[in-house]
Amino acid sequence: MKITLDMSISKLLDAFDREFGVSLGIYKGAHKSDNIKLFEISDPRKNQKAFIVINKDTSVESAEAMFRNTFGIRVQVKDKNGNTVSQESTLGGIRKLDKGFVDNNENNINLIDNDSEEINETSEEENKKKKKSYFLKPKLVKHTVEDKIKEIDKYYLGFQRSERYKSMVNLLSCMEEAKLTYPESKELADHIEEIKSKSLNISNLSIKKRRFAILVLIIITSILSLIGIGTWGYNLYKNIKKDREADSIIQEIDNLRMRKGSLMESGNISEANAIDESINSKSARLNSIQNESTVSIANYFIIAALFFAVILAMFILRLNKYNVTSIRFGKNT
Repeated sequence: MKITLDMSISKLLDAFDREFGVSLGIYKGAHKSDNIKLFEISDPRKNQKAFIVINKDTSVESAEAMFRNTFGIRVQVKDKNGNTVSQESTLGGIRKLDKGFVDNNENNINLIDNDSEEINETSEEENKKKKKSYFLKPKLVKHTVEDKIKEIDKYYLGFQRSERYKSMVNLLSCMEEAKLTYPESKELADHIEEIKSKSLNISNLSIKKRRFAILVLIIITSILSLIGIGTWGYNLYKNIKKDREADSIIQEIDNLRMRKGSLMESGNISEANAIDESINSKSARLNSIQNESTVSIANYFIIAALFFAVILAMFILRLNKYNVTSIRFGKNT
């Protein structure tokens, strides 16, 4: 039920009477006419376009607070006899539990001046205490045994299709809830045992599949690790070999320079020039070795192996969690 400030008091009271079977006391100003609009008695500081929505599940306390906080209008919900009701009661519960309620369309208008706004709080508290147990919301049964069996079958079909951990937990939760709700139902207990047996077969098959997937991941991770480590070792050997070759060339260049110096001192210019050519060729070879850089694929294999190792760890943890939970299917009801 939507209430706006454009509604007249008579329309509001009539709607409350028809919808919830209760009367509404409105405490605001000296207005006596039931044809005035709510905005005429609302707090002008409040938003004039504001509205509230009340239904049968709204408590009396919440309904009165909505009028007070949104419109600045003080109201009080009362039963058909004009008595105050428990703040914990719902508007729908009052109609259901009011044994003396007779459905009619009479407007319950109760406008009080500011001068009479003070209410006997002691009397109110006494009435609330007397009616507290009377206005408790009744507990409603939402399912029958047949409904629970259908709900269990629905979750079982979901688990059968997906074999996922979440579907398993939903199925187990539904069965345990059903056992607590209907502990004396032999039909439900037999059906639960049948579903447990079928689900146990599904979970065992799913565990085998997951173990096979883990085995495949272990093989892939091992292969990638071996290739990565082997490639890294081969590259390390090549780098050591290049460093040794570079050291050897540097040593040869130093020896040739020393020999060239001796030849220059003895006046053998032609032989010294020939040594320059040898030095230049060896220097070029040294530069090519030092500047040679290759991107090692070993790093890619090692990164891929680490990636699959993380996936493998997640699969193992989930398998353990799945396996531990599936054991509940083997337990007796």
